[in-house]
Amino acid sequence: MTTYQPLPDGSVNTVHDVLVRGIVPVAAIDDRDTVQDRMSLPDLQISDDVLVDTAIDILRSAHVGHMLVRGHDGRCTGLLTSAQLGPYRRAGYAGGTSVDDIVHDRGPFAHTSMPAGTAQAAMRIRGLEAWPVVDDDGYSVGLLARERA
Repeated sequence: MTTYQPLPDGSVNTVHDVLVRGIVPVAAIDDRDTVQDRMSLPDLQISDDVLVDTAIDILRSAHVGHMLVRGHDGRCTGLLTSAQLGPYRRAGYAGGTSVDDIVHDRGPFAHTSMPAGTAQAAMRIRGLEAWPVVDDDGYSVGLLARERA
């Protein structure tokens, strides 16, 4: 079923360059969305030198399933999920292991100007529930969740 959204009479549908009489498919409007239109601000960010035990405590207390990881220079280095921390949680003790020493999702990352459809396809192919969004210098500016992509 196609959903339609009203436009003023005589408006030009820039996707197809045709005159419309009051309606245009919502999908045509959404095709122009970028990652910036659909991203949200990241809830949590931690440094990559944080110990795994601390990261587990942060995720547990915040009741979230993931958090962004920053390098020593403040740039985004990846996304850490509760599933990736699972083996350390079950072991009960991770010792002096830092977040940087364990496997977590590292780049490439989404950029704000990337078309939302491209980001959605990339997330589907990579099996990502969330994807960090970075600026041209590699600093995190947001997080794209699968349901918003």
